[in-house]
Amino acid sequence: MATLVYEEIGEHEALALLPEPAAGELRPRPRRARLGRFAPEGGGSLSALELRYETYGTLSPARDNAVVVFHALTGSAHAAGVYEAETLASLSPYERAFGARGWWNEVVGPGRALDTGRYYVISANVPGSCYGSSGPHQDPGFPQLSLRDMVRAQARLLDHLGVPTARVVGGSMGGMLALEFALEFPKRTQALAVFAAPARQGPWARAWQHLQREAARRGDLALGRALSMLSYRHPAGFEQRWADDPVQAERYLDHQGAKFTRRFSAASYELLTRAMDAHDVGRGRGGLEAALARLSAPAVFVGIDSDLLYPAAEVRRTAAAARSEYAEITSAHGHDGFLIESDQVSRILRAFGF
Repeated sequence: MATLVYEEIGEHEALALLPEPAAGELRPRPRRARLGRFAPEGGGSLSALELRYETYGTLSPARDNAVVVFHALTGSAHAAGVYEAETLASLSPYERAFGARGWWNEVVGPGRALDTGRYYVISANVPGSCYGSSGPHQDPGFPQLSLRDMVRAQARLLDHLGVPTARVVGGSMGGMLALEFALEFPKRTQALAVFAAPARQGPWARAWQHLQREAARRGDLALGRALSMLSYRHPAGFEQRWADDPVQAERYLDHQGAKFTRRFSAASYELLTRAMDAHDVGRGRGGLEAALARLSAPAVFVGIDSDLLYPAAEVRRTAAAARSEYAEITSAHGHDGFLIESDQVSRILRAFGF
């Protein structure tokens, strides 16, 4: 059985075919790891780094079945399952506003592509974000972090959990982080899956994020978010939904922008988009081609045929430079296809051996 609905997952909303809730659906309880002092590569210091995280499934006796899921720009540690009411009520206002349902709930769980009966799945909110981890929403003096800093923090979390190695997967900013992790910690990376993400943030994506930050600096975070939603979608998806009533597209963007001001910190948005703009896996590794050529883990890079932000051709070139597999999602929904096209995402992960 399945239900056709307009599904809203975090900030993402689209027509989706959702399975009926399975018996034993995940009911996660988020936790926080206190990881001690942390020194970002750009300077400054954090005396007490904390990460919000969730785990699903059980770590095997051999400690070799972990999967790390990295979230996108405004995602959270809540990748899967549905919070009980009391769990949701115990969280911060930003986390409550994010919602009870996990953002990749159709991909992570019992019997799903990232099968929690087989894998120990770990999802953490990156430092600098506002969903339970240390960030500028708590501390105005919080230092600027790089994506490389964020994967170093993730490695500290794996140490905390007693996990020596893991498969890593992510989309958009999460894909950038997964690739950084595989290059920074090759001996800890069993396999890599990168969805809709570049090896380097180019001028087109930087220009979009410049406008978003500028709107937020002028006190209009809602407008900044509305602009970002346009870069995440595709005209075909808008036509599919609103051809008979175009004004609803405008209302949709207004709604998404207004909702975003309640569920995300402007300071975190500034920090994370700047970290993305500085993303370049070739930095300090002899350049882009040299860095990708050193990728040792089995990897698949996944483009989306309608992605306006990180075009499929760019992802395909990255896969070729890394001598890795390439797959492609077909979607009318643009960049957000990696969150919306759960069946295709799952088929790709399974075909690659997840």
